[in-house]
Amino acid sequence: MLDMMLLVRLLLSFLVGSSWVVFATVMAEKKGTTFGGVLGGFPSTAAFSFLFIGLNQSSEIAVEATVVFPLIFAVTNTFLLFFSIFSRKGFLIGIVASLIIWLVSSMLIFLSGFKDFYFSLLFGLIISFLTYFLFTRKLNLQPFTGKVTLYGFKEILLRGLGAGVVVAGSVFLSQIGGPVLGGIAAAFPAVFTSTLIILNRRRGLEFTRSASKPLAFSGIFTVIPYSIVVHYSYPVVGVWFGTLIAYLAVFPLALIAYFAAKHT
Repeated sequence: MLDMMLLVRLLLSFLVGSSWVVFATVMAEKKGTTFGGVLGGFPSTAAFSFLFIGLNQSSEIAVEATVVFPLIFAVTNTFLLFFSIFSRKGFLIGIVASLIIWLVSSMLIFLSGFKDFYFSLLFGLIISFLTYFLFTRKLNLQPFTGKVTLYGFKEILLRGLGAGVVVAGSVFLSQIGGPVLGGIAAAFPAVFTSTLIILNRRRGLEFTRSASKPLAFSGIFTVIPYSIVVHYSYPVVGVWFGTLIAYLAVFPLALIAYFAAKHT
């Protein structure tokens, strides 16, 4: 029964994850990089991972997965920073170099074996501040406006399939890897990577680099606070209500991320 439930939840993560990436990339193309980027950075893979860990295992184990998460996700946001830097040499170089840096950094954190939530939160916030500072002060990424675009069924289907596989794979790893590795898998830049690949194919490199800033800002302002709310709410109100409370708490922060990305 557990295996069947796991398959059902992986299917749900595939459907929700693919739908979210399709929606965010379509909005980026139609409404511009700022609006689409903030949507793409809103809690998705992390939220699915914490929810499904809580449902498949227990709310206590889901809370354990949040311990390492603020630090790991701050490193995930630097994935977007390094992409915007290395992609000056080409899109593939930017993606590969950024993923390698993310993987090495995450493995070092995993091998360190630390399990201190406040340490994770403190250094996560420091890294997030530095990421925000470098995006706003050192990288001149101008926002792009959107344009009306027609999409065929095949385009939407392929876009959703690719993104869904990446998101579901990340959720699967979070289910089988234990609390610490689960926290790392929950922070894997699945939606970020899918979004960048799709935007680069559709609108080109400079449009994609522009979207990396609002993606990062949305992550800083919403995803780390989301994990904090999960950490404290799951033990008190359970998985479903804790997830609802976490989303309600970070929605106003998404608006702040939007205005920060728009005016910096």
